Amino acid sequence: MVRTVKAKAVRALKKEERAVLLPGPSGAEPWEVWVLGAQATAECVQTCASPPDNRLRKNSTLALPVSQVFCLPLWLNETDPKQFAGMIPLQLELRGLQPRGNGRAIFDWSVVAQEGARTLVMVGALPSSLPAEIQAEAYDVFDLSARFLPFPENSLTLWLEQDHLAVALTHGRNLVYYQALAEGRITQRVAQDLSCIRATLTMQSILTPLQQVMLWAEAGPAELATLQAALQLPVRQAERPPPKAPASAWKLTPATVGEAKRTREIQRWWTRGFFIAFTVYLLTVVWMLSQFLITTLRVKERHQWQSDHAQAIALVRDTRTAWKQLRPVVDESSYPLELLLHASESIPADQLHLTLFEASDGHLLIKGEAKNVAAAYQFLDKLKGDPDFVGYTWDMGQPHLLPNDLAQLQIEGTRATAN
Repeated sequence: MVRTVKAKAVRALKKEERAVLLPGPSGAEPWEVWVLGAQATAECVQTCASPPDNRLRKNSTLALPVSQVFCLPLWLNETDPKQFAGMIPLQLELRGLQPRGNGRAIFDWSVVAQEGARTLVMVGALPSSLPAEIQAEAYDVFDLSARFLPFPENSLTLWLEQDHLAVALTHGRNLVYYQALAEGRITQRVAQDLSCIRATLTMQSILTPLQQVMLWAEAGPAELATLQAALQLPVRQAERPPPKAPASAWKLTPATVGEAKRTREIQRWWTRGFFIAFTVYLLTVVWMLSQFLITTLRVKERHQWQSDHAQAIALVRDTRTAWKQLRPVVDESSYPLELLLHASESIPADQLHLTLFEASDGHLLIKGEAKNVAAAYQFLDKLKGDPDFVGYTWDMGQPHLLPNDLAQLQIEGTRATAN
């Protein structure tokens, strides 16, 4: 039976919808675009010659044909799903499905059944090379076409994919094995292949007893008889049902696509980093330029203000100079008479009289005659301890004895702030 798809205008996907690109039954229409709705509805909206021709490819899952994905059902002596990712690559390597060199196998799996301490899983692995048309970088998700078809339980199902028959077997309700066959019609060779597949899986305790053969393709009476005779099972024929999204998606992104996406992501980060750095650089340059312009304007304003107030500034400078010159006069702490008064207060009673007192800009010169040398040193000690002369340093040479036994002295004092 042939399912026809009318050409439809490709509409935009709704928020709750997801598109899936499935292999078509014939080479005339090799790919079908289905829109899967939130209410388990499915609608075929387009047929196309290759995955890049899908107008909804940016929001689609590319369901790889079964001919491009190896199937490996395995019993694993483990029930913890976290351990499967480390166990499956060893099984792939034992069967020669591990890529040569440093490449890693691209695979995913689904749990089919658990019995005691072991788990039956169905593994799908990509070969080392794939046709260029299905390595489409515009797709975010790559899965397996057989996982989107609702197979009947405990059945062997046949359907057409791109002019070749494909077979799927279920363990209970779960898909456990799939394979692409060499021909597009039911022949003796196809019947023998199906018998071998069934026998092999049965010996490995992978299959439960099959109940029927489901045929989703056109076949004549002779083909149906050949199929029933080879498998000894009732054969039912129906149209292939609409696809249904699996409970969880597989990640079968081809290596070249994954590498190209990583390269683009790295380039985006580099580009983003460059633009961020360039933006920071520009902002820094703009800030520095603005500060320079602001400073230039302020300097210009100051110069203009100085030009406008040149006379006032000159007056201030002249006044400051005059005050510096008058400082010794107007500073009461340096009045000569004030200093003479303080010095006379330090003279020991009836022990000394002054003959000369000079005060000039923080310098003092005192001459006198003391009753004896001890009185001269007593006068010097009082000057040093006088709080009115704090900040002064004093220097007195050896007093000179006169013929009348008086001691002639000369003391010099210097204030610390004096020039």
